[in-house]
Amino acid sequence: MKHETLNKVLSCKALPSLPAVALRVIEQTSDPNIKLAELANTIQNDQGLTAKVLKTVNSSFYGLRSPCSTINRALVLMGLAPVKTLVLGFSLVNAVNDRKNAVQFDYVSYWRRGLYTAVASKAIAEAAGRKWGDEAFLAGLLQDIGVVAMVNALGDEYGAVLAKAGRHQDLSRTEAEVLEVTHTEVGAMLAERWKLPKDLVMPVRYHERPTAAPQDYADRCRCVGLANVVHDVLSDEDPREAFASLYDKADKWFGLDAATVDALIRRCGDATRELSRLFNLDTGTYRNVDEIMQQAADRQAQIDPSEGAEAIESGEAGSLASLLKDSSEFDPLTGVYARGMFNSLIRTALEGKPGEGKSAMLLQVSLDASTLEEAPSDEDADERIVRLANVLSRQFGPQGVAVCRLSHELFAVVLSSSDDRLAQSTIESVQKELGTIQPIMSISFGTARFGGAIKSGHDLVVAATKSLQVNRQRGKSSVSASKAA
Repeated sequence: MKHETLNKVLSCKALPSLPAVALRVIEQTSDPNIKLAELANTIQNDQGLTAKVLKTVNSSFYGLRSPCSTINRALVLMGLAPVKTLVLGFSLVNAVNDRKNAVQFDYVSYWRRGLYTAVASKAIAEAAGRKWGDEAFLAGLLQDIGVVAMVNALGDEYGAVLAKAGRHQDLSRTEAEVLEVTHTEVGAMLAERWKLPKDLVMPVRYHERPTAAPQDYADRCRCVGLANVVHDVLSDEDPREAFASLYDKADKWFGLDAATVDALIRRCGDATRELSRLFNLDTGTYRNVDEIMQQAADRQAQIDPSEGAEAIESGEAGSLASLLKDSSEFDPLTGVYARGMFNSLIRTALEGKPGEGKSAMLLQVSLDASTLEEAPSDEDADERIVRLANVLSRQFGPQGVAVCRLSHELFAVVLSSSDDRLAQSTIESVQKELGTIQPIMSISFGTARFGGAIKSGHDLVVAATKSLQVNRQRGKSSVSASKAA
């Protein structure tokens, strides 16, 4: 189904397409010896685009000391990156807005998310001392182009997916469940078709799971991923959870303190409102940033500290702690699903279709203690955990499964089928791949299938945990060892 859906989307004649001037700019700017005068002439061939770029260049967003009247002067004063970003940004807006479709689609929310993320990406990059803030802006604006492509190509079929997902945070998971293809995959392919550089393609591909990005592009993907959290802070009815995630990830990923993040949020609120007007985009109403920050502070102050103690006494401390640490959908270190999503993944796997029996398998995968204890530093230990997550995602991904990090060294793989042979062969592939990585990592598997004495998600988890313990003691990692569970 995945390949059929991709072919249907990518062969659709109604896909957004960049105008000739934008494609020529991409071609020219890929040449390190390009002369600014040649690039200026290319842009100025489109008078409407030239006027929009110059109006934006002269706005308070860029704050030039003296007015700029030509593209050539803008290139001299500002450099290549900002002007290129504006040319492609306006071209992207036109490409999307010229392709209205029959499916009811919320373009207001789409562009609000895009602009908030674009502005925040640029601000984060600059606050973190990165030199690619303008490219980060464009990556943020591009991030969800795959959504528009799927709306145009799949029509009502994709409209049903949007309705089922409800929130954008749930969209990728719903797409994978229903279509076996996500908007991040489609968007990246579309960006490659436009011959955009990898610095832009990769954030489109990994903005929902930035910690899973290839190392060479990790910073850029995390920048856009973090900017999405800024959007959530400025848009969610209750921004408290988004605030906690933003402060945590800003510190871990870029070393940004709370005061810097607060200033960044205020800057994004003002700048997005201005750019919405300059890009002539309807992005709805904007909430007052000071009120948002005060609201979050007030709600945080209302939390009763005794709730934590009660949870510990009632045996719920593990799940509560994981939610407080990072309640977002994805684990910030590895990019796989976070602990807070685990119960939802189990429920989804056990839903079954009308008239069909439930079929699911749960695998628990643990890095053995020696693998982490032998790591020379915490960073090396984290790297081993990330490697395991990447291998699990790569090996089990073709089966359409969900990989989730349950604790420091423990992962769960949730399969919606119970094919023992396929699971066993994939386990062997995981072990074989890990055996080629230095240092070699020792892992243990525990497995359980729904059915028989296992009548609920809770039973499934308990059985898989027992299987893991038995296999760890025996030094075995086989599906057959869990059959009695």
